[in-house]
Amino acid sequence: MQTSSMSMSFGPKIIPRTHKVTLYQKTKLSLLPRPLLQNQTLPRKPTKQDSFFVMATSNDLESTRPLAQFTPTFLGDHHFSVPVNDYEIDAIEHEIESVMKPCVRDMLMSFHTCTKDKIRLIHLLISLAISHYFENEIEEILNKAFGELEILTDTEDDLETISIMFEVFRLYGHKMPCVVPSIIMEEARSFTRTHLAVTTTHPHLSKLIQHVLYIPRYRCIEIAVAREYISFYKEEEYHDEKLLKFAKLNFSYCQLHYIKELKSLTKWWKEIDLASKLPYTFRDRIAEYGLGIVGIYLEPRYSLARVICTKISMIMTVVDDTYDAYGTLPEVTSFTDALQRWDIGAIEDLPSYMQIIFRNLWEIIQDIEREMSSLGRHGGVQPTINEIKSLTKEGYIKIAKWARTGHVPSFEEYMEVGVVTAAMDDMTLYIFLGMEDCDEKIMYEWVASKPKFIHAFNVVLRLTNDIATFEEELKRGEVANGVNCYMKQHGVTQEEAVTELKKMIKDHHEIMMEEFFKASSTVPRQILVRVFNLARVIYLFYKEGDGFGHPGENLKDQFTSLFT
Repeated sequence: MQTSSMSMSFGPKIIPRTHKVTLYQKTKLSLLPRPLLQNQTLPRKPTKQDSFFVMATSNDLESTRPLAQFTPTFLGDHHFSVPVNDYEIDAIEHEIESVMKPCVRDMLMSFHTCTKDKIRLIHLLISLAISHYFENEIEEILNKAFGELEILTDTEDDLETISIMFEVFRLYGHKMPCVVPSIIMEEARSFTRTHLAVTTTHPHLSKLIQHVLYIPRYRCIEIAVAREYISFYKEEEYHDEKLLKFAKLNFSYCQLHYIKELKSLTKWWKEIDLASKLPYTFRDRIAEYGLGIVGIYLEPRYSLARVICTKISMIMTVVDDTYDAYGTLPEVTSFTDALQRWDIGAIEDLPSYMQIIFRNLWEIIQDIEREMSSLGRHGGVQPTINEIKSLTKEGYIKIAKWARTGHVPSFEEYMEVGVVTAAMDDMTLYIFLGMEDCDEKIMYEWVASKPKFIHAFNVVLRLTNDIATFEEELKRGEVANGVNCYMKQHGVTQEEAVTELKKMIKDHHEIMMEEFFKASSTVPRQILVRVFNLARVIYLFYKEGDGFGHPGENLKDQFTSLFT
């Protein structure tokens, strides 16, 4: 993709700083039925739930704000000034296109290379993050090879070759059966964790093993895997110099795109300056999104998609935190109603801080729509708006009501809402918006079909997040949490509830994989793999707790390795 795609038509919209913050909604709607307001009497003794609504004054409403303090971004004041040379980007692109790609394509398609060696080469290209240049060739090779799978495996007794075939076929949607019994695999995993890293005499191999044992490679974001694997591969005695050079060039090419994009994004975000305009803190995560979204699509050609996805994800995080960590129930109810109308001319009754949020969200979506229209792509914006409406009406507002009234629903009732607030349907649409080379009809019809793949992913994220944020959410009054609901319904301890939820997470991971293979027969890999990669990003952020709410040193190190 040409680097000029970064000069998009939608730039920052500066909204004047607003000092006045309305504490309650100014609408014709009321918390009380109109007859009660007129008579100023109550016809019956209020219940505990009534007392929250009926007795509320403006001061009472202020006291119900679920105030939270979020950890600052690891980018500090968003000052990101790593230099980027456009001439260097163009020079690398020219060498990749004119020299490296033709050379490797010849290696892949050579009649003198046997199928197993081609699969080994594909595995290496994946590890070095350069397989994306040869998607058509790889799919052609693997489609043919999978038809010959029985022949390939019957004559193979080398476990490494079988493992490579297994990984490559499955990554490309071919469900190669596991030929090693699961009992043996568990024993092998236990043995390797204890012995493998300490028995090798090669430091570079030991380091690679330690990384893989810490996080399985299929759960790591691809560009981070490539960075480590390039360091490993250059120490291998029989490495291919051309492939190594290609991998280094590609990493530099990708990194320069990422840096250029993040410089644009941080500038845009500082100019919007919501941190100074809103009367509360939120998860200010423009840099963290920058890291996560390169995990969804590492390919340089998706520069526009990464920028769009980051912008809409960031403003929707502010929306999420407004429901969870500041807005009163009347305020978020009014905000939900305003989002359902989706009319920028009818937001004057919202509190002033909510007008700022709505206007920023609306203008970001309008800018995206203009950009997509200029590219002849019209199918994604309305489904995105519809999902935002659904997320707030069927998800965020219900959680807010439970929190403000102290209601702990049954676990089943909670999960019906929880899978909505996990918002992976929404995130999938944000991801697809800027993918210019994919068929819009196929993408959006697949999302509209409510695939089990995404539903299972919502369950995984919802429960993973609930486990990580349980104690913090309780402190600010969010009693409707998967852990808490399970504890109350089944009369178990927090530890017991977490154990059961982790079993559910494991089960739904397996459902995700099964549905990935099923969908591969009808949905192009370039579409499916984005959601698969999103799962990798979630793992990155939640492996050691709530890494998105409280980014730690590990995430900062990952960011530094890819962006500086």
